[in-house]
Amino acid sequence: MKQPEIIDTKMHGEAGLTASFLLRGDKTALLETGPKSSVDHVLAGLEAAGVETLDHIVVTHIHLDHAGAAGTLALRYPEASVVVHPAGAPHLMDPAKLWSSAARIYGEDMDRLWGGIDPVPAEQVQVIGDGEVLDLGGRSLRAIETPGHARHHHAFLDDSTGIVFTGDALGVRLQDIGSFRPATPPPEFDLERAIDSIRRIRDAGASELWLTHFGSQASGIRACGVEEACALAARSLEDWAEWVRIARRQTHDLDEAAAIVMGEARRVEGDIAGEAIQRMEQTTSYWMNTWGYMRYMNKAESG
Repeated sequence: MKQPEIIDTKMHGEAGLTASFLLRGDKTALLETGPKSSVDHVLAGLEAAGVETLDHIVVTHIHLDHAGAAGTLALRYPEASVVVHPAGAPHLMDPAKLWSSAARIYGEDMDRLWGGIDPVPAEQVQVIGDGEVLDLGGRSLRAIETPGHARHHHAFLDDSTGIVFTGDALGVRLQDIGSFRPATPPPEFDLERAIDSIRRIRDAGASELWLTHFGSQASGIRACGVEEACALAARSLEDWAEWVRIARRQTHDLDEAAAIVMGEARRVEGDIAGEAIQRMEQTTSYWMNTWGYMRYMNKAESG
């Protein structure tokens, strides 16, 4: 069976930040869409791959860097179903709350970064639950419930290759950086569920893990195996939790806390060049991660 193909969405004009994945059986599926602002790169990638029609558009979750172009692509390929977690489906059909929630984080940069969002026609939405299988004819994708980053998150196992597409469950690992940084945005981040989700992925028997940000854990600098990748991703979640605890002992102001966390993180990331750090900041930032942890910890303390 043919390996999945990577289409670089060139999100924010940068190569190697966010991937879409093309899978072909008797049917053709695109897994992850990137944001609407970079949909032309996805369409060009599909054209270069000789794809004239899509049967399925699959998203790991509904955040704008993973599903922001789902509605746009659904209109371009009206024959395609848009496959999504049940909790995410309503927000693809009516994305107003999704857009306003993201605006709390990105403010005036929303249109520049994300380019808007088109609703997915209700008749094209196909919900999929934990353990359910999407049959592509000769290969299939099995959904793995992986909350923590967001409650509406799935990873997907390609049965023909053993590749698990992890979405944001393992965080970010760019090919030219190699280290893992968690992705812990508000309002739904949950540390315990995130670590448990990594265990579920580790136990899925994967041959490789392909991250939306970006590509296989077995390629790029500091390549590693599946077990090591899961251990490193879980360790990064625990490290960031400790850094946020250190910050919260000093302040509950988000900007001040994020600056403290950045200082702690840079001691570990010291061998990573500033330009590379800025690339990683395009996917998940010190400030956003700190906000996610602080909201999670505040909720835990309040019961």
